Amino acid sequence: MRVAIIGAGPSGLVCAHELERYGVKSDIFEQRPRTGDLVEHVSVLLQIMNRPVKDQIEEIKDSYHISIKPLNLIKKIIMYTPRTCGSVYGNLGYLIKRGQAEDAVENQLLSQVKTPVQYNIRADYAALASKYDYVVVATGTYDITKTLGCWTDIFKTWLMGATVLGSFNPNVLKMWLNTEYAGSGYAYLTPFNNRSASLILVVSNANRNNIVGYWKKFWQIENFTYKISSLWDWEHVSGFVYPHQVGNILFVGNAGGFLEPTLGFAFFDAVRSGVFAARSIVEGRNYEGFLTNLKENIRFSTDLRKVLNRCTNKDYDHLVSFLTTPGIKQLIYNTNLDVIKYMALLAGLSEKVVSFTAREIETGGPEAD
Repeated sequence: MRVAIIGAGPSGLVCAHELERYGVKSDIFEQRPRTGDLVEHVSVLLQIMNRPVKDQIEEIKDSYHISIKPLNLIKKIIMYTPRTCGSVYGNLGYLIKRGQAEDAVENQLLSQVKTPVQYNIRADYAALASKYDYVVVATGTYDITKTLGCWTDIFKTWLMGATVLGSFNPNVLKMWLNTEYAGSGYAYLTPFNNRSASLILVVSNANRNNIVGYWKKFWQIENFTYKISSLWDWEHVSGFVYPHQVGNILFVGNAGGFLEPTLGFAFFDAVRSGVFAARSIVEGRNYEGFLTNLKENIRFSTDLRKVLNRCTNKDYDHLVSFLTTPGIKQLIYNTNLDVIKYMALLAGLSEKVVSFTAREIETGGPEAD
């Protein structure tokens, strides 16, 4: 069996690793000269986003036979809105390093894969599909999925990020919600260590031409005094993908739409989609059938994103106050309740009630029998 993998990011490397476990060697093509994101930053694994999984790192090790060493545990999250600040505590997830450094998760994964990566090759998916039994698209972008008519945008954003120097608690994640500089997006700070951190602003419907203006307003409003050691920006788009396989071509990771649209974190589902693609190939089973849980999570996350897209700063004030209320925050953060699912279901029910009420007002009441 011949399998080609386009992209040596997390989902592509995990797919190759899983294929190796079944004795299948793949050919991995990467257009860059090295593995890993071009910019070094700190990403997040939030436990609340992947319930009922209690520990993503342990799940990746036990279920998918891959060892990942995170930077640190997240023991505290501080959330800021224009008029509110609230905190939650507990074992809330992990900080993981991304980029091309030796301890970045991409290179951690690469060290566990025996198959060599063929670098500096911009692979043609159509040409490969005619030569290989299967082609796994793990490019991290939507280009191929959109070309094949499988992609629909959900949440389009532009990011500006920096490595900032200062004094940080390595176990604390900070988040900001403010429509003045982020629209329906958000910002977050994730430490590398006690001296440096990633500070990232995610702005809805922004572009490279105006992101600097939002970034300056962000710094001005929040009155940061950090020193910037590096600065970067890129497009960040989550989307709905269907089908996830076209002929002998399978889509994994961001290319498969597994970047959740609520907060835009994708590593855990990138790993799972890569594993599931490999298992569907080896076992000759329908790839779509492996993805039931992942697709359900994306659907719930999309419903929440629709709600966040309509939020005002006053709504954010109320939301953070609610999420950090004693008793409520223990239920949300210190149990394994699938909060995202139930919040999405409530949001969907609320939308139906509002829509029904609007129709009633418009028509003057229910039609008589």
